[in-house]
Amino acid sequence: MGKLFIRITIVMVAIYMIICYVTAIIWGINLWDQIYVIMFEICVCICISAQGSYHCKYIRWTAYGITLSDTLVCLDNLLNYLPYNAFVFIPPALIAIGLTTTLTLSALHYIKVKKLKRYGQLNRQ
Repeated sequence: MGKLFIRITIVMVAIYMIICYVTAIIWGINLWDQIYVIMFEICVCICISAQGSYHCKYIRWTAYGITLSDTLVCLDNLLNYLPYNAFVFIPPALIAIGLTTTLTLSALHYIKVKKLKRYGQLNRQ
């Protein structure tokens, strides 16, 4: 149950972050002036990477995408180096790429395991 909860939580956080980016851009709210959020996300990434046998090895791509996009936005908030057009598209795209990578690799792994299990059951009979 713990593994499933962690995986679902990371995917839901990714979806939540995309919604936050969209709403912040629509209403012009600055959500990214707290650096401690990045420290927390880095700790989550380290935890996911260190406990490879506990967590799904593909879910870390979503966590990396979230961390990278928040780092990019916080640095842009401090240094103002991204133009507005890039700010609108790059951070949500990083999260979407991480989420897509996770879902694609997980689906391919699931299909492979199902084929192996089916092949193994056919050989035993």
